Amino acid sequence: MRPLDNMQRLFLDMQEHPENYSDELLEDVMDNIDRESDTEAAWQRFKYAQPTPRRWLRVAAIFVGVLAMAGIALAAVQLFTPQTFPEGDTNVLQSNEAPSGAVRGVSPVQFSNAPLDSILAVVATHYDKAVSFRDEAPRRMKLIMTWQPDAPLTDFIERLNAFDGLSLSLQNDTIFVEGEDPNSPTGRK
Repeated sequence: MRPLDNMQRLFLDMQEHPENYSDELLEDVMDNIDRESDTEAAWQRFKYAQPTPRRWLRVAAIFVGVLAMAGIALAAVQLFTPQTFPEGDTNVLQSNEAPSGAVRGVSPVQFSNAPLDSILAVVATHYDKAVSFRDEAPRRMKLIMTWQPDAPLTDFIERLNAFDGLSLSLQNDTIFVEGEDPNSPTGRK
């Protein structure tokens, strides 16, 4: 029950039994009733005068903010997840399609802790070459490097030959890979 109802009941009781109440108390109750009804009316006007679009704008802003944060988190996960490439089981790897994660075109391709056979599968596909491993040792060697697809294949082979334990050569349409023996004077097995 609202306080206004109690005050109104008191006022009605005062009208029925005026002998129980003084004139001053009657005037005070009437003033309180007027004041409370004005307050209630003002509150109702204020309550319904609030613009509701602002509430929706806040909700929309929060939703957009959450979506933006989710997008940033997804981009960070994609950026810091290492790319994996399929591993070959044969000595000669040939493919008409680059594995997923490989990017063709002018932009560089970043290999992060990728096996040599996977790297060479991507590169050989781009240059339309085959790969032959003469030794099994270098096949699982993991490298971190960047490849520029618009650079000549010979430049890429020279960069790989700079790694210890690797020797690559290009003969006809095949890239030959063999391991180096660090104890031999020539470095080859």
